Amino acid sequence: MEREYIKIEKPAPFPFDTRQLKTLDDKFWKDWVFYYLLDFYKNYDSAELKSKIREEKKKKYPRTEREIAKFIRLKLKANKKFDFNFSVKGEETNDEDVEGNYDITIHNTYWKNQNFYFECKNLDGSQNLTDKYVCYNTYKKDSNNRNIFDGGVLRYFNGKYAQNLTFGGMIGFILDGDSSDIKTKIIEKLNEKFQISPEGDLICTKDNSIGGNSFTFDSLHVRQNTEFTIHHLLFDFVK
Repeated sequence: MEREYIKIEKPAPFPFDTRQLKTLDDKFWKDWVFYYLLDFYKNYDSAELKSKIREEKKKKYPRTEREIAKFIRLKLKANKKFDFNFSVKGEETNDEDVEGNYDITIHNTYWKNQNFYFECKNLDGSQNLTDKYVCYNTYKKDSNNRNIFDGGVLRYFNGKYAQNLTFGGMIGFILDGDSSDIKTKIIEKLNEKFQISPEGDLICTKDNSIGGNSFTFDSLHVRQNTEFTIHHLLFDFVK
């Protein structure tokens, strides 16, 4: 099922010489990662995914977010062209029944940064899931009796994620609500300072940043006295 509203353009071709592969910049590799993610989103079987979501929701403790991330990983692996150039997994394991630290990790041996990490979160228009996508108070206490905060975006700035890189990714799974309203709520939430400010403070956002698609944007943040970019893709699985 093709979704005509999704803009997708094939990036510059891979060079045949492996010596040239080692010299390619991050933009080249990221463009190809985005291409394959957009290709998935444009062509995935909606009925198949919705069936998996329904089955997961019947469980006593449903983990819909994890099942969708697994679905994406398996579909990427099944794409022979993707599989020729990249590998994909949940961090630290190839076992689909074991949960890793990252929801989706995309790798190529010749890419100097080696890994593109994506944290995935469900979204439905509620403030609760918007907060979990960005940052929320768990109301648990640390050893100093201070509230512990967590959240998808926050993990890039509290020492957990992609510490040796200058970029990371977020994929939002929209299961209910209006996608443009959800995008606005996320950006509003990103403008709030984290409790570890200035670490993670928002510098600016770049709208429609991936292929000119309205369901994408970049957020640029302060991290370790430099600039860190998060690439956001909001996949609407309601349609």
